[in-house]
Amino acid sequence: RSFNRQYAEMYYPRLVQLRPILVEKAKERWGYLPAEKPVYVPKALEVLAGELCYIIGTIYMEMSTKPNVLRDLNEESSLIDPSVPEKYRSENDVIALEDESGRVELTGQHLKKEHLVSGAVIAVLGKETPSGAFEIFDACLPGLSPQRPLKAQTKPGECHKYVAILSGLSIDSEAALGLNTQLLSEFLSGELGSNQQSSACITRLIIAGNSVGKAKAVESGEKGQKYGYEATRYNSSAIDILDDFLDDVSSSLEIDLMPGPNDPTAVHLPQKPIHPFMFSKAKMHSTFNTVTNPYCCDIDGVNFLGTSGQNVDDIYRYSNDENRLKMAELTLFWQHIAPTAPDTLWCYPLAGEDSFLVKECPHVYFIGNQPEFETSDIQGHDGQKVRVILVPSFQKTGQIVLVNLDTLEASTLKISGEITHDKDGMDLSH
Repeated sequence: RSFNRQYAEMYYPRLVQLRPILVEKAKERWGYLPAEKPVYVPKALEVLAGELCYIIGTIYMEMSTKPNVLRDLNEESSLIDPSVPEKYRSENDVIALEDESGRVELTGQHLKKEHLVSGAVIAVLGKETPSGAFEIFDACLPGLSPQRPLKAQTKPGECHKYVAILSGLSIDSEAALGLNTQLLSEFLSGELGSNQQSSACITRLIIAGNSVGKAKAVESGEKGQKYGYEATRYNSSAIDILDDFLDDVSSSLEIDLMPGPNDPTAVHLPQKPIHPFMFSKAKMHSTFNTVTNPYCCDIDGVNFLGTSGQNVDDIYRYSNDENRLKMAELTLFWQHIAPTAPDTLWCYPLAGEDSFLVKECPHVYFIGNQPEFETSDIQGHDGQKVRVILVPSFQKTGQIVLVNLDTLEASTLKISGEITHDKDGMDLSH
């Protein structure tokens, strides 16, 4: 892999693919304004002063507190996890819209109503001010992408099928498998007496990142080298403990293991699968799959799309808002699940393409490693329906999420010395 490629090769395909969609959306939204009909200006720098018009481009936010990913990748210090502020926002932020012709600053009270982040491609309606800035009166997003129809699931007389999603096992190299994780393993394996029927209805397990805790360097006690490179050593026992857990569960259930920021693989998105040879026991099962982050799959005709949380964590820093669920929903309406890459979110520059574009709308969209469980059901203008889920850290909450493949309803199951369902838990009726 080489980071010498221009990151502009990501921004340009993003704009090119989303622009035709936004042209049509903008015509629908603003084409029939009663007072003054706006015109579409294809290039941002060709706007005429005082003319009501709309332009399309990529948002760029100049923030003094945000990190510089391109700089970090070129500095030796980037080998160490850099400190990231909780929020990037400040009173001196400058918001601009950029296309092939150049960049124009956005102003106006309407900016306060929009949740904008660097990299989002949108259309804005407004007028150029005497200072050369563009005062916006309204904004338009691409909206949900096309969605395939759902297939009929459960036949009469059969129990509902569920997909279990968890994240943040955070197995520590300095401790044995925790009680909650042991109970989880027994539950998913169907070894917990009264809960055998419940676990039998689960057909798939998706682990959305951070299966192990943050790696810690092992103190060798040896004197460092005066010249040359001294390799850092790490304790691999957390992977061995995770392997035992995965071995137990995959003997009775199909598992998709996604990497997260703490897991042993490259941190930049899209993250490659954790190498299966790290799991000497689990890899022997055909039901054990190591997959990418982001991850998309089809389970019994239901299209799942999810990440291990880095995308929403970074979007969260762009706003003073605390509503993470709304931020997850916006990524679908932007048709881009990681718009802040590569500005503030590490990613690999794939030449001539943007792998984070959402070309097909999922039925279920999940975000791992979030502070708490939240869910919503969003709808598009063309009948699209998406179940959006924030999956909490298991290590912090003891919760896993269960998705009903028939209704797409999401509920939680809590493990803390015993197995308990929330009020909308699994329906085992036939």
